[in-house]
Amino acid sequence: MAAPLLLDLVLETATNPGTASFVLNGAVQDRRSFASAAPGGGQVFYFADDGTQAEWGVGVLAVGTPNTLSRQTVTGTTQNTAQALNFTGTVRVYSWVPASYTPVLDSNGSLALRGDITAQSGSLSRLQVIVEALVPSVTNWGSQQALPAVDAQNRFINKDVGGGNLPVLNIQLVNAPTEDNSAAYFQFLTTWGALAVPTNANVSNQIRSYAQPIGNYAQSQALTDTAAYLQSQINNKQPTGTYVTTQPTTSGSSGDLKINAVNFSNSANAPYLSGYKPDGSLTSYILAQIGDLPLDRSKKLHCWQVVIQNGQRVNFPSGFSGSPDSINFNTTQRLDLWWTNADSGGFTINSNSNASQQISVIASGPR
Repeated sequence: MAAPLLLDLVLETATNPGTASFVLNGAVQDRRSFASAAPGGGQVFYFADDGTQAEWGVGVLAVGTPNTLSRQTVTGTTQNTAQALNFTGTVRVYSWVPASYTPVLDSNGSLALRGDITAQSGSLSRLQVIVEALVPSVTNWGSQQALPAVDAQNRFINKDVGGGNLPVLNIQLVNAPTEDNSAAYFQFLTTWGALAVPTNANVSNQIRSYAQPIGNYAQSQALTDTAAYLQSQINNKQPTGTYVTTQPTTSGSSGDLKINAVNFSNSANAPYLSGYKPDGSLTSYILAQIGDLPLDRSKKLHCWQVVIQNGQRVNFPSGFSGSPDSINFNTTQRLDLWWTNADSGGFTINSNSNASQQISVIASGPR
């Protein structure tokens, strides 16, 4: 913001202005008028005095017929106020700078400012800030604007580190002029030298290189020989130890479990299957030995609960291959229950009560 004008040797009079603007009568002898000193008008410093009271401040000069000076900002009066005085009679109006607008050096030669300092067309050869200098955020990174700390913190590498950490002095992207590739890497320059960090494409290429089978059999032998070689390598890599293993196999039916291995667990004291489900997930099943079951291997057992009523048909969870060997009931109530019309798929329940009730059923029969 431009400062008000201070005009040399300006003195005019005004008559009965009251508290309104000064209507200027023209320059007194051997002095200049406001309009001649500032033909463009604008803000000017003024000092007005009628011989008994005075005021000073910043006015706005309007050049015309007549010339007027409005009292824009009253900075002080002889009555210790900041209000326009009520002048009567002849008032002498000068251009003079109020003390509050005057820079004054202290005993150390320092200058304290209440507002901003602006150099519009000059240059400052040296500026030393002792405590703190605040500058606005950068609006054009291609210009010579000063850089505030907050913008530098968010845009550039911060070399401030703590503990035993080292600062990164420079970062470069190597071997990637247009896009990521298998040879690209980032180079971080530190105080002890350069550190290379591979890019995504570089890491992927290294993983593929390590994952390839070692040897020249794929290039020097026929495809059938290669398959035989791989199978022999797989056979030689079967687990060894105190358990039995088999090659992965299925029965050939769609949806069957693919058996990966048959193992013997010392902790469970039972064999178990390691296999893949139809959805591809790996699971294990503990196998009961024949001596652990009360049934012949040609038999199976169903145990379930069902809510029944007299005369209701009850189906087995899965059918037997023939008529069941036995059907047993258990209930928490004192009831007479018996079954009739049993076949491979189920039976009819009979009761001495017509109430609905839940019972437990155990049935055995041929697989």
